[in-house]
Amino acid sequence: MRDTMVEDKAIQENDEVPENGAPEPHESNPVDSVKEKVQTLLENTPTDFGAWALLLSEIEKTSPDDIQKICLVYDAFLSEFPLCYGYWKKYASHKARLCTLYEVEELYERALRVATYSVDLWVSYCSFALLSYEDPVDIRRLYERGLSFVGKDYLCHLLWDKYIEFEYSQKQWSRLAHIYINTLRYPIKKLHSYYESFKKLVATWEEEIECQKDTEMSSEIVSNCGTENVKDCGYAEISNAIRDLLNQQDGLPRPNAVKKYLDIGELFYQRSNQLDRKISYFEAQIRRPYFHVKPLDDRQLQNWHQYLDFVEMQGDFDWAVKLYERCLIPCANYSEFWIRYVEFVDAKGGREIAQYALDRALTVFLKRVPAFHLYCTMFKEQIGDVCGARALFHRSIMDSDPEFIENVNREANMEKRMGNIDAACMIYEKAIEMAKEKHILQILPVLYTNFAQFTMLARGSIDAAREVFVKGIQQMPNKSIIEGLIRFITIHGRAEQIPKLDTIVANAIVPESDVSKAFSSQDCEDISKLFLEFVDLHGTIHDIRMAWSRHRKLFPHIMRPSFNYTVPEKNTLDKSKEGRNQMLVFSISSCLWR
Repeated sequence: MRDTMVEDKAIQENDEVPENGAPEPHESNPVDSVKEKVQTLLENTPTDFGAWALLLSEIEKTSPDDIQKICLVYDAFLSEFPLCYGYWKKYASHKARLCTLYEVEELYERALRVATYSVDLWVSYCSFALLSYEDPVDIRRLYERGLSFVGKDYLCHLLWDKYIEFEYSQKQWSRLAHIYINTLRYPIKKLHSYYESFKKLVATWEEEIECQKDTEMSSEIVSNCGTENVKDCGYAEISNAIRDLLNQQDGLPRPNAVKKYLDIGELFYQRSNQLDRKISYFEAQIRRPYFHVKPLDDRQLQNWHQYLDFVEMQGDFDWAVKLYERCLIPCANYSEFWIRYVEFVDAKGGREIAQYALDRALTVFLKRVPAFHLYCTMFKEQIGDVCGARALFHRSIMDSDPEFIENVNREANMEKRMGNIDAACMIYEKAIEMAKEKHILQILPVLYTNFAQFTMLARGSIDAAREVFVKGIQQMPNKSIIEGLIRFITIHGRAEQIPKLDTIVANAIVPESDVSKAFSSQDCEDISKLFLEFVDLHGTIHDIRMAWSRHRKLFPHIMRPSFNYTVPEKNTLDKSKEGRNQMLVFSISSCLWR
């Protein structure tokens, strides 16, 4: 019942879509028309969940039996939102109605490759298997496979209940004995309920034992079995106990086997019950255990961090991995949890798990987060996967100017650390050409400046660094590039750089030169002023006078006086005249009174 409620709530919340931008329904949609709508969404607004949901609704209403259109839209949608298990189930129901059982099975397998730790998906898959598979062995194998992934999930009772129901229908008592004792191994929501069922099963066997003869001899065997003998029991010990318990010739369980089975179950329950009391607070704070496009509030994010802290301290690596995977369903869009997961498992020797997590995040959940791509390049470089790091840089796109520039700097610096200076310089050159091709000219001065600084550090030559700027000025004259050169030489150069820089500046500001044609008069004056500041800092008085002389001749207005005289308006003159007349009358009156 709860499974249905949670699932309905997830689909209902994900189906909340804006009224704007809804595709208009048509009587019939050719496949080409559907492809066009899907392509438009993928190119323009691939993360607009509302638009996708509306398109899905339209196709299901207008073409309910056209599996080609249904597959086209669902495949595109689920490539963007693969953790929406409710939509996988809807897709599977369409497949079950219109396709072969093999195709439905193939769809579930595809879903579980991206949502391996979704309890709800495993429940749905196993429910499909119950109706479709003829061999109980195949059904049982699927249940066991699912529980190997989600058997430690706090909500895994959704799958355990289905499995128990199946084995009861098959009257597989030994398997039920395995199931009941395994439900007690970890804290799950229905732990106490399973413990009660476990005790009822043991009580049934004990009643059978009471009817047996020679109980005194049996009790001697029982007295030698205690909890201390099963403290570290694993799957083999449990299997042996159950085999001894049920594989008797007379079909009746032996008291010593029942006692050992009970001790194992009691031990598991006590441990799990203690943990359950400790994690109940964290579980109570989880408001959304499923994926949704809406962000989680800070309180829930903090709760997941604290929950992970607690489980990591328990020392159970597999349990911690399962909790991380469960956390990454509602928190799939938060890179902080992927990074934390990778760092944790790699530190514990689980590098393959770490790399698998990185690949999933990069290709599905965080493929449009440049900062996460940069993290992955650092991780891969650190573990020696240089080819993998290079591939990530090559996949990056020019999403925004700062991110693109940072990406170029990091890639070049990585090649420098590898000792590949020429390859690093080539990265800058390609980036500059890309910026020119895409007409993103505002980032060129920064690229040239960064390239020059890199060249200075990598090759230890200020002349080589200066040539980077010179090449840029020749290929695409730009005021900012020249100013970048002057500032660069101001910081890194000395007096010996004055003649070389003077030649470059003169070619930029002297009229009729090749470069100066690209600049306005004000641009030329600004460049000359900046050069004067450089010469004043590094040059002799002779150098300063030479630069100043050229500046004065090119821009003579700087030597002319600034006149601030303003012609008074007519009204102002009239008022002044009236004032003078009044003053004259006042003076005459004063004389008469005297």
